Amino acid sequence: MQKIVFNQSGAAKEVLELKEIPTPEVKAGQVGIRVKSASVNPADVLFIQGQYGLKPKFPDSPVGMEGAGEIDKIGTGIGDGIELFKGMRVAFATLGSWSDYVVVPASSVMPLPKNVSWEEGAQFFVNPFTALAMLEDVNLKKGDWLLLTAAYAALNKIVIRIARERGIKTICTVRRDEQVDALHMLGAEAVIHTEKDQLTERVHALTNGRGVQACFESVGGELCEQAINCMGHGGKMLIYGVLSGKPTSLNGGLMIFKELNIKGFWLSRWMQESSTSTKARLSSELYQLAKNNVIPLEAGATFPLKQAAKAVEYSQKSGKSGKAIITCN
Repeated sequence: MQKIVFNQSGAAKEVLELKEIPTPEVKAGQVGIRVKSASVNPADVLFIQGQYGLKPKFPDSPVGMEGAGEIDKIGTGIGDGIELFKGMRVAFATLGSWSDYVVVPASSVMPLPKNVSWEEGAQFFVNPFTALAMLEDVNLKKGDWLLLTAAYAALNKIVIRIARERGIKTICTVRRDEQVDALHMLGAEAVIHTEKDQLTERVHALTNGRGVQACFESVGGELCEQAINCMGHGGKMLIYGVLSGKPTSLNGGLMIFKELNIKGFWLSRWMQESSTSTKARLSSELYQLAKNNVIPLEAGATFPLKQAAKAVEYSQKSGKSGKAIITCN
């Protein structure tokens, strides 16, 4: 089998290599999957650079965290309630998805709805589950306001569509004119061009001075500081990225008197700590959203496995539409 690996942290084009390795054995409780496609997420880029919460283990660290494919082998001891069969189309989560074959725990796969393509299936885990999990965390009600920074990112497009279904009003920040109408069409209540408009003033005008009930923040630096100023009393901010690479200064007085809740969000930790019933409920909702074509899973460009570094390069382009997809078979 072929697998993308790296042996030192750094830029993808300098450290990634395609390696031929023996196909791993499928043990009890596991399934073997012939990978059809895998996505490139910001977490993958940080992992390659050695800046992610999960650190690579050398030599030959695998890379890639989600993908889609067909079940090839099923190990013994699969628990009750897990109905899997050879040839079944599934999405999966595992470290090492950038390969043409993976062996994963049966609990790490989800059947793909028939209307979901391989390119879409490769995005079925990380972004959709992150969107649902973060919305679960902030627990917004119909009519509440949610602020999204870097709103044109794939994750936030999913959040916008789910929020619209739930009657939650989204305010989105962008830096490109062409992104404004696109986000309105997805269901955003308001889109603010941060190079032209004053974020805090616009948000308070939209919310009648009350501020937003929640914010999903992924930029850091000055924009994060402005977003904090947009929060209403008791508001919750989930920080899940630092795209700018810049630190954020927190206004202690503002946090005290507005009783703000600002914390980090990491899907890997959430998956470990959340109850089985919560994950099962969100999985059911995810299936329904996919079935009803609510969740936009856009493939911006596809690359063969040997061009994984080019896929990473594409994923880092500003203003791109759709996610970089690696095709593996």
